[in-house]
Amino acid sequence: MPANKLQMKKAVLIVMAALPVVGFGQEDFTITGKVGALNAPAMAYLSYRTEAGAVLDSATVSRGAFKFNGSVATPSRALVLLAHKGEDVRGMEDPDRVEIYLEKGAIRISAKDSLVNATVKGRKVNKDFAVYQKQRSAPLAKMEQLMSRYAGATDEQKQDPDFIGGLQTEAMAIQSEQKAIDFAFIRDNPGSVVSLDLLMPYVGSEPTADVVEPAFNRLSAALKNSEKGKAISAQLEQLKRIDIGAVAPDFTQPDTAGNPIALSSLRGKYVLIDFWASWCGPCRQENPNVVAAYHTFKDKNFTVFGVSLDRPGQKENWLKAIYNDGLEDWPHVSELKWWQSDVVKLYAIQGIPANFLLDPEGRIIAKNLRGEELHAKLAEVLD
Repeated sequence: MPANKLQMKKAVLIVMAALPVVGFGQEDFTITGKVGALNAPAMAYLSYRTEAGAVLDSATVSRGAFKFNGSVATPSRALVLLAHKGEDVRGMEDPDRVEIYLEKGAIRISAKDSLVNATVKGRKVNKDFAVYQKQRSAPLAKMEQLMSRYAGATDEQKQDPDFIGGLQTEAMAIQSEQKAIDFAFIRDNPGSVVSLDLLMPYVGSEPTADVVEPAFNRLSAALKNSEKGKAISAQLEQLKRIDIGAVAPDFTQPDTAGNPIALSSLRGKYVLIDFWASWCGPCRQENPNVVAAYHTFKDKNFTVFGVSLDRPGQKENWLKAIYNDGLEDWPHVSELKWWQSDVVKLYAIQGIPANFLLDPEGRIIAKNLRGEELHAKLAEVLD
């Protein structure tokens, strides 16, 4: 789970930035907003992405009203943010905001006091998105409560594996609830741009053949033939080589002493390829669970292969994290190239921590196991 509330608040922006920009045709939009009776120095902001990169537009607020005009190549997710006292929104930890879709025509935002309580009215895409927002409100509230509990915990609790493990278990249950909502919406709305955007984050994180590809195939022909649809289709083909049942692609990287180690050198054992980095907070929080799994199953033909995405010139940070987190008992490799490491593309890594469980023949039998899921899967195949 994220290490602090700020990471959670930035999650939507990160997801939005990862979405490809595609074209169904030009979408000229006008946003009119009305929030109470705010006046200067209050400022409104519009954050979205185009083919040219990220856009952060601003507008003055007078008697609670503000306005944006613009154009995007396709209906696109965006954030409207409000700095009630004129603060720099880029430095705000928890800005007042509402998520919308930029689409052709007029989009109206209204609220008595804050954007977080706003009503959004627009055309089809925003109507679809409003339905989805209502459906996901329950797990979103649960995750907010969970993050508040973590933020309010003592330093001692944050170092307690049982406390952190309990939060991780709850977080995974909430994520499962969210996933069920997402795929139900995709199933019930095969012609909606919202469905295509909801599917995108699961490409590479969920089984391709059994989960993602069937959902994609049920989408409308128009969505599948869009630029984004074609990009997802190509990525799905690429992901099949690292799907459940495929032989894991071999690679060789230097270990902590600079000696090359190939993944294939571990054939004959069950191997957990663990992608992580010393700078990755969620990875470091998951490390005690990996250590516990290793010591539970190490005598049953199981090992871990640590692959770090640490930054260039930061080998000492990598080595220190291995020592501090008690990871010395299994082999570690790294090119120290951060996201430019060859293995990122080879395994379609979109975020860390990420892992792949291989059988003794090198076939992938599970992916992205966390918390108790890792122990349960290892018990299933090794006990």
